[in-house]
Amino acid sequence: MQMSHVASKGLQRFLFGKFCQILTYKTEWYGKQLVLADRHYPSTQRCANCGHVKTGKDKITLQGNASHHTKHNEYVCYQCGYCNDRDQNAVLNLLALIQ
Repeated sequence: MQMSHVASKGLQRFLFGKFCQILTYKTEWYGKQLVLADRHYPSTQRCANCGHVKTGKDKITLQGNASHHTKHNEYVCYQCGYCNDRDQNAVLNLLALIQ
C-alpha cells in the first residue's frame, strides 16, 4: 500500500513521538535523565571551540556552502579557524548542552 506525502509525514511524526515516549519511560525506569535539545538548537551551525553560530550565507546546508567552498560534512569556523567533521562538531555541541 502506498501512502501520500501527507499520510507518510503524519506516520513519521507519530512514530517519532512514540519513540520519545518509550525513551522517556526507559530513562525513568533506569533512573537516568533524558535531555532533549530544542528543535531549533543550532548544533550543526555552532562552533564547538569558540561558540560562534553561523547565520545567513555562512550556514552549512545539505549541499555544503558554495560561498566558502566547503562540503556538507565539513565544519569550518570562520571566526577561530576550527576544522572538524560536521557530525562530530554537532555531537560536541550536544554534549556541551548537557553539562
